[in-house]
Amino acid sequence: MGIADDIKKLGEDIVTSYDMRVKAIGELATDVHKKLEGFAAERKDMAAKQAKALRDFVTDLTKKVGAMIKSLQKEHKEMADNLREGLKKGETERLKSFEDMMGGIKKGIKDIESYVANKLKEFNKAHADMSAELKKALAKYVDDMVKATKKLMGDIQKRQEERNAEVADLLEAYKTEREKMAANWRSMAATMEKKRVKPRVEAEVKVRPVKEAVEEVEAGLEEKVLEFIKRNPEGVKVSDMEEPLGVGRTRLGVISKKLFEEDKVRKEGNIYFPI
Repeated sequence: MGIADDIKKLGEDIVTSYDMRVKAIGELATDVHKKLEGFAAERKDMAAKQAKALRDFVTDLTKKVGAMIKSLQKEHKEMADNLREGLKKGETERLKSFEDMMGGIKKGIKDIESYVANKLKEFNKAHADMSAELKKALAKYVDDMVKATKKLMGDIQKRQEERNAEVADLLEAYKTEREKMAANWRSMAATMEKKRVKPRVEAEVKVRPVKEAVEEVEAGLEEKVLEFIKRNPEGVKVSDMEEPLGVGRTRLGVISKKLFEEDKVRKEGNIYFPI
């Protein structure tokens, strides 16, 4: 009877242990299911937050780019207005300075003539018997003084005309550069517009590097400038090449300077001659 009781008790223990294991497995399965549901909810919430953050980033980036473009447009307009105002103010000041200088010279001439006339009167009164030679010397002195003053006025007028020509060239160059800046701005806007759509590139198309294409264009332009200078042995200025070659003065100046440094042309003042 003792063995039977032990076997019965052992069977009961095994059943109890099995029930506990089944219960524990059930609880574990429930816990795992809850955790999986929690992970799914967290991933969904995270995806929503990331989508919102991405939308906010794109919106903020669009606003910043728009603000940057407006700022660039405003700075470009302010720079053009300031340069135009500076050129206008500088020309007004030069004309006023020139007029003041001319007024001073004219006043000086009148003072000299009055001084000489008064001295002649004094000499005539004090020395009635003054020699003809002395009078002739005084007359020659006055004549030389007048001629020298007229020559000085001519030189001043010539320098002023040269300055006016330089200002005209500067204004023309500024106009050309401003047109180029406007063209570059339109090109940049067009490029930004194109970049909004990803272009499709065929597999068989070969694209040359930008640097190679630019070097080829620059080399061709150098040849044109060199050939133009060779066709004008009497010498040419940079401004003389702008219209025939259809290239801006600033760019032509850089190329001409490079040709001079490479001993392909010679230069006297601002005039280039073929070698």
